[in-house]
Amino acid sequence: MKINRKGFTLIELLVVVLIIGILASIAIPQYFKVVEKARVSEAMSIISSVKSAQERFLARGGNYTQDFTRLDISYAGMTASSIPSKFYGASASAGTCASGPCYVLTLTRHTNSSSVAARYGNYSLNVNVPDKPSVTIAACPGGGANCNELID
Repeated sequence: MKINRKGFTLIELLVVVLIIGILASIAIPQYFKVVEKARVSEAMSIISSVKSAQERFLARGGNYTQDFTRLDISYAGMTASSIPSKFYGASASAGTCASGPCYVLTLTRHTNSSSVAARYGNYSLNVNVPDKPSVTIAACPGGGANCNELID
């Protein structure tokens, strides 16, 4: 008499679990990278807004300002020295440029430890305007190469 067995063997189940584990180990880091890149767009928006306002201020007064309240922009909770946002805090300081007046805009990622991937940590973005107007990574606890992939 032949017994008709139904179901999966232990080996088949282990193979499925192994495949799911491999896929998850590839997909989860990519997911965090995409999410963090989306959050960097908030920082880029602030940078663009401040750069435009600073250029208008320069045209009117002949120099840049480190006082955000003197600019013609408005953010909730903005003070003279900082622009808070959901994921970043912005601050401006005087820059040193051979070509004339300039400023350094720094945006620092703020978060609790559970909402940012350990790969990046609380990193900072710097823009030295007008000398080096491109965004650079100032500090990246997760390693510079990790954070550089966010602004590429």
